[in-house]
Amino acid sequence: MNLCMLGLCLALSARPAPPRDKWVAEDKWKHFFTSFVATSLAASAARATGLSPQGSALVGAGAGGAAGVWKELHDRTDPKGDPSFKDLVWDAAGVGAGAFVAT
Repeated sequence: MNLCMLGLCLALSARPAPPRDKWVAEDKWKHFFTSFVATSLAASAARATGLSPQGSALVGAGAGGAAGVWKELHDRTDPKGDPSFKDLVWDAAGVGAGAFVAT
């Protein structure tokens, strides 16, 4: 009986494994679209100031990339954060798509 109680206590107190960082998940789509929007808005603002399409795309890519890197650095210092290389890959894809649309 005591062995059963010990097993039950251990089973109830066990922590679940942290979720795996998948390549395709809702979080990754958020990274893509946030980077896409940040890149597009920055490129549009740069274009409105008179920059060439290529120059405005570079400004947009810099702003979108900086936002993605900042988010991952913030996740690294936040106790609840979870920095991820896969998030950075999706950020880069969003920046690339935003820069492509901006030119």
